[in-house]
Amino acid sequence: MENEDLKKQIDELFRLFKKVMEKYPPDDIPGIDKAQLEQLKTYLSQYEQIKDQFSVEMYGLPNNDMARHFIAMLTKRLREQLGDEADTDDEPRVSEVEAKEKAFESLHTGENYQALIDAIDNELKNKDLSMEEIDILLDKRQKYLNKISK
Repeated sequence: MENEDLKKQIDELFRLFKKVMEKYPPDDIPGIDKAQLEQLKTYLSQYEQIKDQFSVEMYGLPNNDMARHFIAMLTKRLREQLGDEADTDDEPRVSEVEAKEKAFESLHTGENYQALIDAIDNELKNKDLSMEEIDILLDKRQKYLNKISK
């Protein structure tokens, strides 16, 4: 579980780096020269390609307190630099719900139905949802409740 949290922190760090790269023109990124910028771009693209296979254990990160501290420090600084933009997601929030939805649509079982309803209910507990996202989730929930009751 601790390793999963560390992987999430690393994912967050790379997501924030990517946002900084998108927000600022390359010459305006504070504290980074052109060579470092090119190296960072390379790391970002490589990480995107391997992030699903990335293992924190492989690099000995779980036992490296200095690396963990460095990741936390960089993440904090990037969040401060980005301000409110740091918390905006580029990916839709209903992705887990959509995966459960596809499973239910492909095979109408009670287990898939319950997993879908549970995923929707869990997503509805998210305090950061917009009213539009809440409406979409509630509509989906009602649709599947109606579908199963027929």
